[in-house]
Amino acid sequence: MRHSADSDIKNRLVEPTPMIAEVMRLMASGVEKDQVAVELSRIFYVDIDLLNAVLRAMDKREQVLQGLKRAALEKRKAQEATLPDRKAAAA
Repeated sequence: MRHSADSDIKNRLVEPTPMIAEVMRLMASGVEKDQVAVELSRIFYVDIDLLNAVLRAMDKREQVLQGLKRAALEKRKAQEATLPDRKAAAA
């Protein structure tokens, strides 16, 4: 049986790389994390286990990035706090 291009047949989203790309595209366009599965399922047949793994990995990545930003900010504040001491010692 042949299907026309206009039919309601969905593509499968079952590979990690395309899944990550679609999740990032949706989240960049303002879709909340808890709505990603709903939006993806409107267009694709979704491997829900893979989607959950991708979302967990993205959460973990975001936590790591926030930790790095926080550490860099604390380091900068510590350097700025010691900056007046350096000027006073040089004078």
